[in-house]
Amino acid sequence: MNSAAGANALRFAMRVYKIKMIASAVWVLMTVTGAILTGVTWPLMIAVAAFGLLPPLALLLWWNEPAQTMSQVIAEGRRRKH
Repeated sequence: MNSAAGANALRFAMRVYKIKMIASAVWVLMTVTGAILTGVTWPLMIAVAAFGLLPPLALLLWWNEPAQTMSQVIAEGRRRKH
């Protein structure tokens, strides 16, 4: 893998990271806005906060970028060897 391909992979990874962060922020904002507009009480607000934070946390932890192909792993191993 040459440096251009490495730069493209880095750009892709950063794009995925930004998408995850934006999706998480929108989810939390929608949850909090919905809770405020419906006038939930403070004890229920704790449950709403948990509901608002758990899905983005799962998204950030479990949505990973695609794994490297076998040829990428071999090429990386060769570069490290030299």
